[in-house]
Amino acid sequence: MSIITEFPTPSEIYDCVVVGAGPIGLSLALEAATAGLRVLLLDAGNATGRENAQALAARPPATVLDPATHTTMELATRRGVGGASWLWGGRCVQFEPIDFEPRDYIDDGEWPLSLADVSPWEAAAASYLDCGVPTFRNTSADWAGLGEINLSQLERWARQPKLARRLGTQATNHPGITVLCEATVTDLDIDSAGTRVDNLVVLHQGRTVKVRARGYVLACGGLETTRLLLDVQRRLPDHFGGTDGPLGRYYLGHLTGSIANIQLTNAADIHDLDFQLDENNSYVRRRFTFSERTQREHRLLNTSFYADNPPFYEPGHRNSTLSLVFLALSFAPIGRRILSEGIRLRHIGPKPRRYGQHLMNIAKSPFRAATDVIDILRKRYLSPVRKPGFLLRNAGGTYALHFHAEQIPNPDSRVTLNATTGVTGQPGLDIDFRYTQQDHDSVLATHEYLDQQLRESGRGRLVYLDAEDERLAAVLAQATDGFHQIGTTRMSADEGDGVVDRDCRVHGVDNLFIASTSVFRTAGEANPTFLAVCLAVRLARHLAEAQSTSTAVDSAPVDPASADPASGDDDTRTFDTSQEPSAA
Repeated sequence: MSIITEFPTPSEIYDCVVVGAGPIGLSLALEAATAGLRVLLLDAGNATGRENAQALAARPPATVLDPATHTTMELATRRGVGGASWLWGGRCVQFEPIDFEPRDYIDDGEWPLSLADVSPWEAAAASYLDCGVPTFRNTSADWAGLGEINLSQLERWARQPKLARRLGTQATNHPGITVLCEATVTDLDIDSAGTRVDNLVVLHQGRTVKVRARGYVLACGGLETTRLLLDVQRRLPDHFGGTDGPLGRYYLGHLTGSIANIQLTNAADIHDLDFQLDENNSYVRRRFTFSERTQREHRLLNTSFYADNPPFYEPGHRNSTLSLVFLALSFAPIGRRILSEGIRLRHIGPKPRRYGQHLMNIAKSPFRAATDVIDILRKRYLSPVRKPGFLLRNAGGTYALHFHAEQIPNPDSRVTLNATTGVTGQPGLDIDFRYTQQDHDSVLATHEYLDQQLRESGRGRLVYLDAEDERLAAVLAQATDGFHQIGTTRMSADEGDGVVDRDCRVHGVDNLFIASTSVFRTAGEANPTFLAVCLAVRLARHLAEAQSTSTAVDSAPVDPASADPASGDDDTRTFDTSQEPSAA
């Protein structure tokens, strides 16, 4: 249909309402509509995905209890068509079988489904995210002698990660999708039995209205979805696992940073660690990862490593190009056009910023720096296939080694409602995001094991940036997240252990579903967007198949003698998502 500005009439009943027009919501809405459902897509932001001062002020309040471990909501989330893809780098990574399986050194980590339940939907997810084919292994570049350390796992990158321009346009042009922006869901009307949602309560242009559908999907981000359910739970304390249950707990993200350089024995080996265009015209990059056997034997949390440039903000790199990039990013009006604010701040580092030393670096080879930066900008911003990053080669074969590490599920890492209230009446959140000693220790242990294997293979070694007794502090200093928002509505087989079942249906509520990274039970080492879109596609096909089955039952001849005169009309049908559909 199109983007509408007036709310649909109260009598209108959609097959499915999707709340949130980010990468997950857009993919789910398109998949559901293509499968034949009539979809209403709601988003609290606008059609452009830009948030002005007024829009930022209208956000529900959130208080980060430890700013050292969690970024602000303004940097981590974006409302409007395209959602968080406006902030996203485009990295797509497949979860591994071990991420779903029980591990005796991780409590509460086993999923009620496996990678095999997700893999049929990877091709569709790769198409929606525009990252090429769903091939995440290439053993041709594995280095001999590394034992149980692999260099075969690929991360894929979206050709253009700001998805509003492509997926948003597809959604607004799809005949089965109606899009309504500036529509904030403030409540769920749940029936007296507590088992079905009758309406969504929506604030639109200062007016509170209700929308009806046969199925409702919350895809409004991990913390915003959790906030809404916590607010409903105030009124219905036995729902979502109870007031002291899993809702809002087990808040997960990742640990990321650099505490060592990798020194390659053969400087030419950096070719295997650099960004490369594959045969599908998509960028991929190899990373060091650990086999399942090694992870279990050494009780390691899943971790990946990749080669990177030294920090831009450290003038000691003496590289004119890196210093010029640093200066460009430091000037906020330019830097914010190049990178999202969270990533920009990470690259320009803490104060004081030594601009004079960076200018001296540039002065040594200004023409080389200018040529390099023009080439970077051309490949990153003027190419139809956006290059996700750049790696400046050096003859010495020394590069920063960046880690991306899993953290364990921790019930004390959580979000709760506080006493504040936003301008739309939504309650405030307290965000108590925590890392554990096991998280930190695993980061150090994985470095030690990688260093050992690199040395034994003759391929290289790690050169730590700090003394041994200072490395833990270095990990802690860089441990921060808030972008990935995992675990707060976790998936479970049993109602008391999670918020949704294996089909992303909220336990005990027949027609309410969640499409979000918040349903994950573990974080793995992978960025979560790709798996979340896989689950969203799977959910969309479930909903379409269930409605098709329900419609067939409704249209079948009914024996008048057996008819129930008290039964409702077709908008009260229950979705049965227990059957796994065929692969898309």
